Amino acid sequence: MKKLFIVILISQFTILFSQKNVKMYNERKGDSITFYVDNQEIYPVSLVFNSQPETENLKKPELFKTTQVIPAKTTKQRVTYFVVNDKKKGWAIKKMPGYMMYIGDITIKNYDNTYQYDLPFRKGKAFLMYQGYNGTFSHQNENSLDFVMPEGTEILAAREGLVIDVLQSNNRSCPTRSCAPFGNYVSILHSDGTIAQYFHIQQNGAKVNIGDKVTKGQLIALSGNTGWSNGPHLHFVTFLPSSTGDKNRITIKTLFRTGDGKKAEFLEEKKSYSRAY
Repeated sequence: MKKLFIVILISQFTILFSQKNVKMYNERKGDSITFYVDNQEIYPVSLVFNSQPETENLKKPELFKTTQVIPAKTTKQRVTYFVVNDKKKGWAIKKMPGYMMYIGDITIKNYDNTYQYDLPFRKGKAFLMYQGYNGTFSHQNENSLDFVMPEGTEILAAREGLVIDVLQSNNRSCPTRSCAPFGNYVSILHSDGTIAQYFHIQQNGAKVNIGDKVTKGQLIALSGNTGWSNGPHLHFVTFLPSSTGDKNRITIKTLFRTGDGKKAEFLEEKKSYSRAY
């Protein structure tokens, strides 16, 4: 009866911690039990466990890592495994830890801080940087940029990458934080693990889909005035994946090629920038 109880307990654990495109499960072989994760998402995910497993008469042949990164489109990524210590005695998995799942690799510390981004608009255009890094309106403690931009302006990818999220169904805006959930955007994952977001695009203004691989300079959206906004503009931000969500995430200052493209610089508030390349 004891072994039957353990099997049921593990089965319930599998159901409890299954998610839509990320699934944890176990396989028992002889006197060992192995836990695996399948990640069917197009991006890596980070699993952060809240404790260590609690077992009886089982040993862990390897250190259990409380933060584990599961690559995109991965099956049977081993999370941990247990081996019966004394085969003559009963054994049990008393508790498996719960976990939270986050988009991207939250363990990234180093990224390409020398990469030169292209301005996110067409050649021959110029736009004012209304609010820059750590701006007083809505960029406190955040390295984000706001380009004043008429609705319907073509937005180009400032850097190549993979489209991992698109929201374009909203049509509301206001100059207060209450409208923040109504901002449309495109999110792109870069090769170094950083993520760029292009905010406030028009309703149905996205020109790419989740899963698309985009090239630098490719049309990705039309600018708009959705969400937390006091006028039509493009909000651009690059950040490291984080377990804190939008709160306290690490946003990154990015170099942009300006003018004829021969010079790369950090953009500054209240200055206009043109693109001639």
